[in-house]
Amino acid sequence: MLILPPKQLPSFIKSVEVHRQMKVFEGESREVVPVQPVGKGGGGGGRDLLWMFKELKQSVSYDWGGTRPLVVEEDKEFLERKDKLQEFELQLSSVSQQAESLVKAQQDIGETMGELGLAFVKLTKFETEEAMYNSQRVRAADMKNVATAAVKASRLYRELNAQTVKHLAKLHEYLGVMLAVNNAFTDRSNALLTVQTLLSELLSLNSRIEKLEVASSKIFGGDRKRILKIEELKETVRVTEDAKSCAVKEYEKIKENIKNELERLDKERHNDFMSMLKGFVVNQAGYAEKMANVWEMVAEETSGYAKDGS
Repeated sequence: MLILPPKQLPSFIKSVEVHRQMKVFEGESREVVPVQPVGKGGGGGGRDLLWMFKELKQSVSYDWGGTRPLVVEEDKEFLERKDKLQEFELQLSSVSQQAESLVKAQQDIGETMGELGLAFVKLTKFETEEAMYNSQRVRAADMKNVATAAVKASRLYRELNAQTVKHLAKLHEYLGVMLAVNNAFTDRSNALLTVQTLLSELLSLNSRIEKLEVASSKIFGGDRKRILKIEELKETVRVTEDAKSCAVKEYEKIKENIKNELERLDKERHNDFMSMLKGFVVNQAGYAEKMANVWEMVAEETSGYAKDGS
């Protein structure tokens, strides 16, 4: 374990009273009590870097070394909710891609209808100009009706697509929310790692004190140099205990904030998605009916061709 010289460690850990911001969902911010070693403010970049390596080493020892942390995440409800949210994020990503495909398909149909209408307009113009018989003029009039219907359908598809984008945009909004959720989870993990690192630091310091006391007791009258070192380490232990207390408070504050935000997210997610689905379905059904009316009118106007064909 990385141990700083006793004279540096107290000042290294002391800035536990500085406040930092924790980002919560949907861009909001709330202050929490932080645990920051000295150097995370201005002018202490060297010690800041040392503390970063200390936490990194601690994390690696847990992940790769198989060492069991002195304190672990034991909130089963939080862990279950975290797993469910990660699964929700995967499903959300998949549904979002399907929504993009739907919007693209509706856009393509609208453009195709517009091109079809334009083609019939040109054909109607040609038939009208070149008509020699009354039947050609009748056919030209029918083609004009088809052209008009196709143009109307194209316009309806554009309107439908605009409304579809409006409703399904909620999916993309929640992808952004999930990014904030993951950042909050990272804050919680980092706060726990800080607690673990400080507990490990205390364990190491107390072990050093114990060894020095044993070595000093073997010398008659005590070893003055070792006694001074013990006093320095005890002071470091006191400061580190204060830092650990602040770290635990911050960890608990972050846990409480995340719990409240997740509860709020669950309620808003239910309402938002119910509103989105209702709007989407009503929108699809409404425009489907309008398009059906357009083509039904064309079918009635051109019904004579079906009779002639039979």
